[in-house]
Amino acid sequence: MNDVRGKAAEAENISDDNDPCCCTECDDEGLSRRAVMGYGAAIAAVGGLGLSGTARASEGPLNMPVQPGDRFMITRGKMKKTLLTADLLETGGKPVEGFPVTPDTNEPRDVYRNNRVLMLKLDTASMDAETKGLSADGNLVYSAICTHKGCTIKSWMKKQQHLRCHCHLSVFNPLSGGSVESGPARRQLPAVPIEIDAEGYVVAAAGWTETPGAATK
Repeated sequence: MNDVRGKAAEAENISDDNDPCCCTECDDEGLSRRAVMGYGAAIAAVGGLGLSGTARASEGPLNMPVQPGDRFMITRGKMKKTLLTADLLETGGKPVEGFPVTPDTNEPRDVYRNNRVLMLKLDTASMDAETKGLSADGNLVYSAICTHKGCTIKSWMKKQQHLRCHCHLSVFNPLSGGSVESGPARRQLPAVPIEIDAEGYVVAAAGWTETPGAATK
């Protein structure tokens, strides 16, 4: 087979943890109780924000979208609870999954599920101009939520350097701003522009480039 289904064997799992997808068509029993309780409030808070990512204070900091200055914590796999630093990831290696964390307390902003991110490090010489502008020392932070139906993206196609959603097999190119290589997704993956702070941590330079999550139409 010459399509993405035929390449399924080439993809490796991003996380070995048992994490249901939580797409808009599935029942994710792995979503935390706190996230379930806060999800509706988070969506209401974010719905009218545009791209500024400034939620009402009454919604609480963990409900808010990623904010400038946030660091990023790995929340699954062998490096769980590790804050991302500039030199932590291997160039071209498997992405890691996590959430932005508040700069003062390092608490993950995980009540808002669409804050879930994939962190990876790629060769800057292979990036287009847009992607270089999003990166820092080759590090990139993309949404982990597929823009088709909202599944969590779980597969890394190392040879192609592509991200693949296991639910409906959309493929995204992180070297080209998260552009769609093959559908059914039609919208590129949102990203967080990043920089390296004085302590060597990867931090958000701005909020989401676009509102993350599943297509609304």
